[in-house]
Amino acid sequence: MEEQTITYELIRKVQREEQRQPKLTSIPENFFESVAKYLQQKKQLTLRDDRKTALEIKNVERLVEDIFNRRERKILNLSIIAARTGMKPENLTGEEKAFFDELTNILKKRRGKMLEGTLKEKELVPMIVFKVDVPAFVGIDGNTYGPFKSGDIARIPEENMKVFVEKGMAEEFKVSV
Repeated sequence: MEEQTITYELIRKVQREEQRQPKLTSIPENFFESVAKYLQQKKQLTLRDDRKTALEIKNVERLVEDIFNRRERKILNLSIIAARTGMKPENLTGEEKAFFDELTNILKKRRGKMLEGTLKEKELVPMIVFKVDVPAFVGIDGNTYGPFKSGDIARIPEENMKVFVEKGMAEEFKVSV
C-alpha cells in the first residue's frame, strides 16, 4: 500500500479490512509508526475539556490495538503454515517480516527435533544370540559366518536365523538403528 496521510477514516478502513480478510491486508510500511505520530499530535492539540477529540483518541487506540492483534494472530498462523510447507506470506511490513522469520525458524527447529524421532521410522534389525557353540557355516547368501560361542551375538541372514531359533540353538531379538 502506498504512503497515505493517517486519518481516523484510514485507520478504521484498515481495521475493517483486517477484520474481513482471512489473509494479511496491505498496509503502509510504517503504518504503526505513523499512527503513533498521529496520536501524539492529536494529544498535543487536544484541549483539556475537548471530549470529542479525547473520544477519537480512545477509539483510534482501540482500533490500532485490534489491527495489531489481528495481524499478529495471522502472522502466527502463517508461520505455522510456512514451517510445514515453506510458503511465504504477502503484505508483511519490515518489522512483521522479521517477526515472521524468527517465529518460522523457531517452529522449524522444534518440528525437526520433535518429529525426527517420532515420525521417522527407525529400522529394526533382526539379530540372534547363540545359546550353544556353533562351528563356522556358509549362509544362504554364500558368506561364511562363525564360529560362534554360546552368548555371542550376530547378524546373519534371516533364513539361517530361523533355523537356529527353531532348533533352540539361538534366540532372536531386534535392534533399532
